[in-house]
Formats: sequence, structure tokens, C-alpha cells
Amino acid sequence: MERGTIPINQNFELEYRYYDKDVHYKYFNRKFEIFLIEKKALSKNYILHMDNCDMNPGKWSPHIHKASNVKKKLYFGVSTLNWSDIKNNFLESIVGEIGDRHKESIKKAVGKLLSPKL
Repeated sequence: MERGTIPINQNFELEYRYYDKDVHYKYFNRKFEIFLIEKKALSKNYILHMDNCDMNPGKWSPHIHKASNVKKKLYFGVSTLNWSDIKNNFLESIVGEIGDRHKESIKKAVGKLLSPKL
């Protein structure tokens, strides 16, 4: 399993987990999870994440999940299997969540994410 963190700024970071190859994942060949984390003084606060954990037919594209403690809870598919489009959709979700003033640093952090396709 590959895992790591990519800092966005002093308050936020992306945490990614790319699991080992699995034949059950049709397009990306393995399970992946990418979390948006808010760094607090003594703890970390989960805000949202994107994964491809749903292996049902027709649901192979990644989905974005929001934390359950957020007022509006979303669960929506990215509706594409193109990694560039997936990153752009995830970028827009993060910008919508933490604010437009951090867009450049978010764009740099999301740009460092590698494709989970082997």
C-alpha cells in the first residue's frame, strides 16, 4: 500500500492511500482513498474524501463523500474515468468546501496526486 500526505497550506492537507492491485477493481486496478484533512492544534479534522470503494457494476467511477458532521451531506459520483477530469472535479469540491482564496495552493496539491491506475 502506498500512503502519504500532501500539504495544501498550514491549515489543510490531502492524505492519500493507494492499495495493492486487486482484480475486483475494473478500471483503476486497485482501491484508492484521498482525504481532505483540516489540521487543528491537537488533532486532525476529516472534511471530505474521494474513493472508488463501490465495486458494483456501473459504479466504478470514484465518489466524493462529505463528513457526517457537516450540515449538507453529499455523496456523488465523479461520472468519468478520466484521471484529469476526476482531479478537476475533486479540486472544485475542495475549493467549494474550504474557500476560493486557497485555490492556487489546492491546485498544486491536487496536481501532485498520482493516478491510481497501474
